Amino acid sequence: MKHKLLTILLVFAVVFVNAQQKQSKLTTTDDETGDALPFCHVCIRDLETNHADYFVTDGDGLAMFNYSGKAIISVSFMGYKTIIDTISKFQNQIDYRLESQSFDFDEVIVTGQNAPISVDKSIYNIELIGKREIEQTASTSLSELLSKQVNIQINNDPSTGSSLKLQGVSGENIKVLLDGVPIIGRLDGNIDLSQINLSEVDHIEIVNGPMSVIYGSNALGGVINIITKENKYARLKTGVDLYYESVGVYNANGNFFWRKKKNAVGASFGRNFFQGYSLEPNSRSQKWKPKEQYNASSHYSYSSDKLILKGKVDAYKETILDRSDVFGIYLNRGLDTWYNTKRIMGSLQGDYQLSELNSFKTLFSYSYYDRAKETYFKDLNTLETNLSPNTDDHDTSVFNAITARGTYNRRTISDILEYQMGFDIVWEDAKGKRILNEYETMGDYAAFLILKWKATANLMIQPGLRVVHNTKYNAPLIPSVNFKYSWDKNSFRLSYSRGFRAPSLKELYLYFFDSNHQIEGNPDLKAENAHNFNLAYTGHVLLNDEKPFEYKLTLFYNKIFNKIDLVLVDIENELHYRNENIDKFEALGGTFAVSYSPVSYLHINLAYALTGTSNNSSSIDDFFYNSVATSNIRYNFLKNTASIALNYKYVGEYTDPYYSSNGDIDLVYQEDYHNLDINISKRFFSNSLTASSGIKNVFDNTQLDRSSGGGSGHGSSGGTSSLVGWGRTAFVSLKYNFTKYDK
Repeated sequence: MKHKLLTILLVFAVVFVNAQQKQSKLTTTDDETGDALPFCHVCIRDLETNHADYFVTDGDGLAMFNYSGKAIISVSFMGYKTIIDTISKFQNQIDYRLESQSFDFDEVIVTGQNAPISVDKSIYNIELIGKREIEQTASTSLSELLSKQVNIQINNDPSTGSSLKLQGVSGENIKVLLDGVPIIGRLDGNIDLSQINLSEVDHIEIVNGPMSVIYGSNALGGVINIITKENKYARLKTGVDLYYESVGVYNANGNFFWRKKKNAVGASFGRNFFQGYSLEPNSRSQKWKPKEQYNASSHYSYSSDKLILKGKVDAYKETILDRSDVFGIYLNRGLDTWYNTKRIMGSLQGDYQLSELNSFKTLFSYSYYDRAKETYFKDLNTLETNLSPNTDDHDTSVFNAITARGTYNRRTISDILEYQMGFDIVWEDAKGKRILNEYETMGDYAAFLILKWKATANLMIQPGLRVVHNTKYNAPLIPSVNFKYSWDKNSFRLSYSRGFRAPSLKELYLYFFDSNHQIEGNPDLKAENAHNFNLAYTGHVLLNDEKPFEYKLTLFYNKIFNKIDLVLVDIENELHYRNENIDKFEALGGTFAVSYSPVSYLHINLAYALTGTSNNSSSIDDFFYNSVATSNIRYNFLKNTASIALNYKYVGEYTDPYYSSNGDIDLVYQEDYHNLDINISKRFFSNSLTASSGIKNVFDNTQLDRSSGGGSGHGSSGGTSSLVGWGRTAFVSLKYNFTKYDK
């Protein structure tokens, strides 16, 4: 009888407690976009019973829970500010809009790291361009996006595309990666950044300063790692991206992602078309060449608790048409030169977690690059075309590269010491009639070791060493050392690294001739050696109402011996150049940037950079400086479903030295200019559809005057021009995304 009575009382108590507690629904969304935030971590402590429940919101950002009516709720998600709220009475539904961290402190990066890590915890000076900034600038290619950065200078070439300078260093010294895989296919020493479409890019990581110990050759000036989109949570994701610009740009891209348990597949495809642009409406020859680009990608990944495998294939095809001016007695003939580029990249990556303290990563990739040139005579009356009988009007160059990389990472239980050791193998070949001997190969085999020592709670020290064997050049030991001291939200980084770069196969053996270039390879080139110093200080201040204000100061100094550059061979022919060594090249400068959000819907970023370069191989040994300033402002309205973004950049007068084979230098001065882009966007249908429209190049920049003169060389009273844009244009963009999560 006594046991029955206790059972009845217990059941009554449970019923009574459940009667006192009621069920409520909690939702989590992004404060800026209104999108559902899945898998947020939630803790609810009932103040009546002092019982705590922990759970994660589902794929739609929803959760159901019971509580008495008084509770403390904590909601957190990486990259967003944690919400801690006290509920004093019962609510049927509780909605939380999480605000993103203003300065991307929690953005995860992977470039040069033992494991994914937030930006502020990295020992390297890394700039991150996230999805919001890509959308804010309405950029369609990597060259357009980077042209808006303060510490990057973009140059445009009618045939070879766009090239860049990072901290005063350019060409072969900047390593460009796609998901960690090196991109091959350089022309004039540079990857054509206009070939890299941003439709499938998630974010971009830029490492300022040398990464020669980890990434070897081509990383003397820095690394740009392009990280593409992945589907980490949804069962199904698909999207379409349409873009039109009034100059004659028509882009269409689409993607598809599917995931089931541990397996995921994805594919993307796109076509980008540009009809060309000329300043002279009736001219047959166009400064900006018509081009058509196709890109496709597919991948498969397998993920478990300890193993991640990913296989990926990227393919790219581009066709450029270079039309000549009319010629002939009756001005009825012309030349059509077609440049066809193909690039295929296949990779297999693995990440195996041996234990909580040990992991092993591998990368194997194969890259193929093919650039073919064909020239036709065209009758402008009958439109009949005939292949040119001149064999020099046609050529094909093919490059292959194989990369194998493995790293073993280990850390101690106390996290005081970590080390990373690995190997890096790069083998490449080049063949074609423009290649000396029509076939050449080069191998680069290296091993490296990096130690990360947490000397104190605030100080981190990381020395590194790389041992290299190059099949054509003797390579020295490559050391580096990094320091990071941090306190509160402030940090100080200092680094030194030695650099080594063997000349590329193109610099050694390729003879590159077209209507705009006559560039000779040079098999007698010496390898480059360099020293680099970088310093970065990041400060964080809380102003009124705890609004964060961040500022960052960066200083750098690069010194390169035997720097490889183009030297004018014939002063009577402005197109004829050869790759040669310059005794010594120096670059120094710095940037200062501030970021501030006075209110949650207004974001302001300002930056200024000053860069000086010097060449001491001639009588000109002074530094020539150029300054750049940027201002990016974004204002959100209509409950964060709409925004207007202003992106401004000022580029000061620029001095560029041109070298001749007799040791003389001609200084070329480019005038300064201002650029402004305006982008207005609005989200519809629960944020699945985004419409954007605006104006690019508001100040109508096309080409800038470049006056020649001064220096110790031949000089010139004439002037040339530099392409910076195709004038003021209007654009419109539509993006549709469909996402479905498992219930």
